[in-house]
Amino acid sequence: MMKRLITVMALWLAMVGIAQAQDFRSYAGIGLGAFGLEESEPGFSQKSTVFGGYIKVGADFNDYLGAELRFGTTGSGSQTNAAGTLGVPLSFTTKLQAKYIISYLAKPQYPITPDFRIYGLLGGTTAKLEATASVLGFSSSVSATKTGFSYGIGGELSLDDNLSIGAEWAQYWKDVTVGPNAKARLWSAVGTLNYAF
Repeated sequence: MMKRLITVMALWLAMVGIAQAQDFRSYAGIGLGAFGLEESEPGFSQKSTVFGGYIKVGADFNDYLGAELRFGTTGSGSQTNAAGTLGVPLSFTTKLQAKYIISYLAKPQYPITPDFRIYGLLGGTTAKLEATASVLGFSSSVSATKTGFSYGIGGELSLDDNLSIGAEWAQYWKDVTVGPNAKARLWSAVGTLNYAF
């Protein structure tokens, strides 16, 4: 995990160095809103929508291409499962949480007007998904750290030379294998606030 993060940071710094020679704009911001956590395996399925967010740094190389690096987390979503689910003789509760989310994304974009643009997201996300099962006061947790292909779409409105707001939808994971027979999905629908330097 640490080796992968160092590689991503080195690539990011290289991109910024190249972009600086092309008169780019850098920015930082946040995204807050709904995150979908989904996990399924034979005989079991959970879909939870929880509050989550991320901080981001990015660079617009020109009007049509940018890149972002994001660090985020989510709250946990719980579900009560009927007795007999997965062979458990009693009803039990399961919780899902993305302990951390790290995304590295290319950002193709198109200015509709001088103050409004739409953009896409293409890249990857490394995340740690934790599942906790509880019954009769006892609990047990398992987690998986995986990387999946990410994509999304959004729009951004400039309020002045530095400040902008926006909204986006992103699919960070789609059917990523997190266990022998388990797959997970991770998505978000958020509002964003950015400050350009």
